[in-house]
Amino acid sequence: MMQYDVVIVGGGISGLSMAFYSAGAGMKTMLLEKNETAGGSFASYEYTMGNKSFWLELGAHTCYSSYASLLGIVEACGMMGEMIPRAKVPFTFLKNEKIHSIVSQLHIAELLMSVPNLFKLKKDGRSVRSYYEKIVGKRNYDEVIRHFFNAVPSQPSDDFPADMMFKSREKRKDVLKNYTFKGGLQSVARAITKQPGIEVKTGSDVVSITRENDGYRLKTASGEEYSAARVALAVPSAVASTLLANVSPDLSAHLGKLRAAEVDTVGVIVRSANVSMKPVAAVISPDDLFFSVVSRDTVPDEHFRGFAFHFQPGVSEKKKKERITEVLGLPMGKIEHIALKANVVPSLRLGHHEWLAKTDSILKSEKGILLTGNYFAGMAIEDCVSRSKSESERLKG
Repeated sequence: MMQYDVVIVGGGISGLSMAFYSAGAGMKTMLLEKNETAGGSFASYEYTMGNKSFWLELGAHTCYSSYASLLGIVEACGMMGEMIPRAKVPFTFLKNEKIHSIVSQLHIAELLMSVPNLFKLKKDGRSVRSYYEKIVGKRNYDEVIRHFFNAVPSQPSDDFPADMMFKSREKRKDVLKNYTFKGGLQSVARAITKQPGIEVKTGSDVVSITRENDGYRLKTASGEEYSAARVALAVPSAVASTLLANVSPDLSAHLGKLRAAEVDTVGVIVRSANVSMKPVAAVISPDDLFFSVVSRDTVPDEHFRGFAFHFQPGVSEKKKKERITEVLGLPMGKIEHIALKANVVPSLRLGHHEWLAKTDSILKSEKGILLTGNYFAGMAIEDCVSRSKSESERLKG
């Protein structure tokens, strides 16, 4: 059985960035990922037909700002030359089966009366609804803005903490503001796994963690065992709670209090010539079967177009297919390929800051356990990377 300085459970961007930082600190690092491909929400779907290839994002879709922590990893991995700008295509609103601009759906008079509140109203202690309906007006919020916000975490967001939906983070001014990569986000995941000092084992579903002398023993579903001085969990809070039940009961119980939602995504790839819809960044539809349809039109392709439908939970396969064909305006026979993916995202609520403070307080007495993921400071890519960066500092202790 191999001995490591740190074993990381979960190969999404949180686990990958944790691996990057731990290996960079000279730690012998193993990353275990239950799926056959590392990347998590960065695992771009790749479709090939003949000599043509096309990728489509089914989790995270792009990088919306030049946040410093992620770019530090991108730069260290030699990926800066792979960055490309997003094409300027609009976010749109689907109403009565017709595409509209979001601005056209707003009540301008109400917006002008409400927007001065932006300069005097604080986000602290307010939910998304209680804050933003005062900024844009109640009708604008209920009829338009609420649906746009729901599309961000693919779940109802009225009760999210307002200061965690959109927030200021450290940015770099020397690079593109809105960007992705020539090979999709998956290319970043691949670049991290190739960094010196990082070992990656995919298809390894960790089912138990136990204490062993001054460290930990991890066992996978296939019976493999790993030993480590420290263990880092980069998995949904419910999974982390289960794995820590016998190692740290207090931390396990605390993690179990956090709620999450599963995002049910259907990726659709079609030939460009078969779709009449004008290029869009995304389609948002009020009270529909889906929260959003995010397009690959931000990176135009000569042959194909791609659309990721993020459906509400519990929608039947039949209804999904029917709605996809209605929105795209073409029969199933014209759809080139379909890909499915499920992602788990946290359901944050007021009081989350207090929950986080208690989490970190418990961790002070658990120096061998590291926690990272999208349920700490926020769900943005940068939040995941920043959490891994801050947790990696405890490796040096």
